[in-house]
Amino acid sequence: MSIEIRARAPRPRCHRCGSREIAALCHHCGRPLCRKHSSKDFVTSEFDDLGNPDSVPQHCEEHKHVVKPPIVRFIKAGAAVAALGVVLMFLWVPGGLILLLAGLAGGALAWHENRSRFNAAVASRPPLPVEPSIDSVRVREVVRGNLTLDESGNYHSSMTPVEGEITVDMTFGRTDQNRLGTYREKFRLGSEQDVEFSAGYAVLTGRAGLQFADSRYAPPVLPLAGRVSEHPFLSAQDSRAGAKWRFRLSHRIFGGLDIHEIPLWLTPALVPESDQRALQLDLQWLGDWLSEEASLHADRVERLTLYVPVGWGNVESASEYPTVGRHADPVTGGRLIEWKQLSLGEGADHRLTLSVRFENTIELSDVITGSMVVSFNGALSGIKNIDFYPPMGGPLKKENRDSSVKTEVTADLSLSLSGVRYQDRRVVPDQKKDDLTERPESVSFPGVIPDHSTLIALTDAMSENGYYVKYVVGHSPRNGDQVNALKRAWDVGGRLYEGVYPVDFYVGLAGDEIYGGDIHAVAGSSKVRLSVNGAYATKEMEDRIKTVWHSLTDIVSETLELRKGPEPNGRAAEAPYRPRHSGPDDTERTTGTSELQRRRKDLRDAVMDGRISEQLFRQLDAELDSELAGADQHSRWDEED
Repeated sequence: MSIEIRARAPRPRCHRCGSREIAALCHHCGRPLCRKHSSKDFVTSEFDDLGNPDSVPQHCEEHKHVVKPPIVRFIKAGAAVAALGVVLMFLWVPGGLILLLAGLAGGALAWHENRSRFNAAVASRPPLPVEPSIDSVRVREVVRGNLTLDESGNYHSSMTPVEGEITVDMTFGRTDQNRLGTYREKFRLGSEQDVEFSAGYAVLTGRAGLQFADSRYAPPVLPLAGRVSEHPFLSAQDSRAGAKWRFRLSHRIFGGLDIHEIPLWLTPALVPESDQRALQLDLQWLGDWLSEEASLHADRVERLTLYVPVGWGNVESASEYPTVGRHADPVTGGRLIEWKQLSLGEGADHRLTLSVRFENTIELSDVITGSMVVSFNGALSGIKNIDFYPPMGGPLKKENRDSSVKTEVTADLSLSLSGVRYQDRRVVPDQKKDDLTERPESVSFPGVIPDHSTLIALTDAMSENGYYVKYVVGHSPRNGDQVNALKRAWDVGGRLYEGVYPVDFYVGLAGDEIYGGDIHAVAGSSKVRLSVNGAYATKEMEDRIKTVWHSLTDIVSETLELRKGPEPNGRAAEAPYRPRHSGPDDTERTTGTSELQRRRKDLRDAVMDGRISEQLFRQLDAELDSELAGADQHSRWDEED
């Protein structure tokens, strides 16, 4: 069995029983005392005429003592008895002499006792108790480091030891000035003699794992002490100068804190479909920055400063209204872009996205430099708050004050764009980028009937060449411009994978079906609209998208060219006119029925292979039923005739 001994930061506890409920502190050494072990009715004259008469001086077991009050009144009483004896001697010498001697003896004894008490009081003289108002309390811990995004797109983070500072701003009052005069008089001190004062104690709540640069201080109890000579206000009755007092301590963190990397990431990217002119910055942070001593939450970006190449041109737009430099920075040579006071709320999902659009193209060989400061609520050391106790040790001061406990992460930035990939979407054909004579948006195929047979032939050809047909949608037929014409339209969509990159395609088949006296279209014309689109990050990927369009165009052209028939010219081309009730002869009727049965079989094969959806199958099957019903009607007309 292995045993690991780990240093744990101290918490304020009663020095006798270990209770966390602190009621007071020993005014001599600052040891915490719970309610049970604090002084309640302990009588001592240490702070007579100096402190709060309602407060009881607090002592630990080691420093418990009694300072007896002066007995000047007994000296005066002895003197009075002696004086009475002198007067009585004029009337009765024996009686007056007795009173005189008794008064002198009693007064001498009282003077001696008073002298002893005064010497004892001077020997245990406490510092001058002052109670300045506490204006603000600041605990600020700073993490400094570097964030580097190298040319390969890898992040590197480094940091220095965490440093911090505790700052308490206080203001002395007239009461403190008056108390100094009383103190000098009580202990018979001259005005030129310097005096030590105590403003009580600051107690760090929470598990404060830190070490102060000034070795005179150790957590969690900090004495607020000083000397009158350092604060002219205390001895200058006619001036407000020096009334402010700033108590400041620097510290470092120790004990159980294992942090080696800054908990922030600033990732650059190029905004898709922006012509490579818009920069996107994603700031991410840990939701709960955990340590044994603290759980911190991001509060806001105090400052984010970037220097970008001036070759990118002027800033056309930017999110969150940053400050933008007009000219190149004389030190870095870049253009300044700086954001301040950006809130990082709970709903931010641990991410803040900023964007900047530039006048010119962003070069991927460039590097962005700068720095940022992000503040977190809480302290890495584990300090939760600071409580204050008066010079006599208690009770706890309950005051409204401005307080803040923060951790600031300060990082220098160097972000290479070499590892960034610009991603855009390419649509072919594109009216702005393509020559529509080379890549037309639509192509006509005279003589090709746009029926479901053509549709099935087209989707079969696509599937055989590796194109995945995701959907086929057939629109309801509409009357055409001619009496014997119907307009048909079909939408086909799918995807082709070029490696791992998907390229989506769309084929729109539309046109006219021309009918003669039969239920089958005898002629027609079709028009095909073809487009492909996909995301690309390189010129090679963009060329692949263009290649897909050309390949699909060849498939469509070859398939439809094989299905060309007579072109429409108002009636079915080269079809003899037949009256409505003159049905086809037996051979034609048999051939038509067989053709319908073959088409139904093709439909079933297509839905079984997944080339068309069940919904489209039902639609086309219903049309075949209508055609079969029409064929049966012709048969009945023939029999009637």
